[in-house]
Amino acid sequence: MSVTLWLMLFPHLVLALPKNIDNLVEKKVAQMTLEEKVGQLFIVGFPQTKIDASLEKFIAKHKPGSYLLFKRNIKNAEQIRTLNDQLYKLSFKVSKLPPLIAIDQEGGAVSRLPIVPAQPNALAVGQTQSPLMAEEMGQITGRFLREVGFNMNLAPVLDVSDPFSGSFIGVRSFGSDPNLVRELGFAYSKGLLKARVVPTAKHFPGTGDLKADPHHKVVENNTPLDRLYSKDLLPYKGYAQLGPSVAVMLSHYIYPALDESKEPASFSKKIIQDILRRDLGYKGLIVTDDLQMQGSRQLLRPEAAALKALQAGADIVMLTYSFADQEKAFQYIKKSVASGELPMKAVDEKMKRILTAKAFANLYRRSPQSPSLFQGNSLTSNDYRELESTILERNLSAALMPKDLPPKVQKRSMASSENICLLAPNKKFLSSFQRATKRSVKSRLLAGGVKADTVKEWVQQQGCDKVLFAVTGPQTAGLTKALASSLKEKSIVINLGSPKLFSKNSKSPRVMNLFFNHEDSGKKIAEHLDQILYSSSTNLVLR
Repeated sequence: MSVTLWLMLFPHLVLALPKNIDNLVEKKVAQMTLEEKVGQLFIVGFPQTKIDASLEKFIAKHKPGSYLLFKRNIKNAEQIRTLNDQLYKLSFKVSKLPPLIAIDQEGGAVSRLPIVPAQPNALAVGQTQSPLMAEEMGQITGRFLREVGFNMNLAPVLDVSDPFSGSFIGVRSFGSDPNLVRELGFAYSKGLLKARVVPTAKHFPGTGDLKADPHHKVVENNTPLDRLYSKDLLPYKGYAQLGPSVAVMLSHYIYPALDESKEPASFSKKIIQDILRRDLGYKGLIVTDDLQMQGSRQLLRPEAAALKALQAGADIVMLTYSFADQEKAFQYIKKSVASGELPMKAVDEKMKRILTAKAFANLYRRSPQSPSLFQGNSLTSNDYRELESTILERNLSAALMPKDLPPKVQKRSMASSENICLLAPNKKFLSSFQRATKRSVKSRLLAGGVKADTVKEWVQQQGCDKVLFAVTGPQTAGLTKALASSLKEKSIVINLGSPKLFSKNSKSPRVMNLFFNHEDSGKKIAEHLDQILYSSSTNLVLR
């Protein structure tokens, strides 16, 4: 192996990609054994939180090129940094190549790392309508990932989805406007790239507003062809301009309008090669979603699914659990390459894309002047806290000033004699609110399965003129819908959870959708209390 290539594989010695990267990659591919090439075609998961004998044996035998870690692998920030360091060293020892170590760090509910405060979901970032904030969130997320040894993020979600549709994507999407999703997804990915983290846009060619989840069954997406091109594929057209050091994850949905054979996107040559590669001009990595999901497994065994996906044009196939299934898949693909069923020429093309992305992701060195992002067993930074606070403020502004209202809304201040009451399912929201409010507000914790009649009785006892309900999930949402009409009339719900908790025809009180259960949500609500409760516009609070 040349000295230059050797340098390329050690991040502490280099800071930029060599100009002759293509030649170096071709030279390395020519040196690789069949076993080494097959290993690079897989991204695998495992249950351990440290390298034990069984995991070490598995890695030594099969030489997987990439890993995907979940909550099950993470105890705290320091532990995951140690595990990733061990994975890197062991992988390099057995394959002479650095691994891609990936994680789902989308923000919101799909967040694996212990980051303080918790990261906002994509919809909260979308509400800002700010590419600059999206890029900054991508870059600081990349810094968090790099701090503990990750170099690939299975984000952003580029699905264009109405948050009120009840789709399984929900708040994981930037929103329902394809141009906004394209712009923010591009910016977020650009931020990750600045931190030398490979972004992974998903779920190509788009899930839309479908409620059915391919984790659980085979699903057809019958969106018409013109709508797929004008809406769902649009964000990927922009994403393709980011170059070769990015990835796209395939959906397991079936798209009859794109492929009349009704092959899931993961197995469709037409969708992968004709649409993604040719029509959109995409040059980066193509990764399947987990082939052990029911959307794939109900059609093919994991090893057969892996072969079909690779034959269709995927570069890396994903199997995230079961050493037994993974073992079968490795052996199956090895035999398929040896027999020519999966041509070596196609494998070598995949190797070039994989090694190019690895060279980019591996060239990273944190500046000695950069402050540590560790805070005990968690990760945080002042820049991140400031960004989060700004995103929360923008979300509140968006909720208070919907587009169908005139630019100036008349307000009146609260009468000092009016009693304001607040009910919330967590103490953090209550304490955050109470610390920030200048009024005497009576509060109650909604815990222990409290009933609507109990709430009504408490409100009457307190003499509440206006009532705020903070809602984070189905239980508290159901409670507000069960309130008596007289109580609903003087109540406002602050929805910190999913939009689908309250449909447009919901029998709930007025609802302000914040979608952002931030540690300072209570504080921000307190600071804007007059505007929330006493706007002269009856439409000020959104449903």
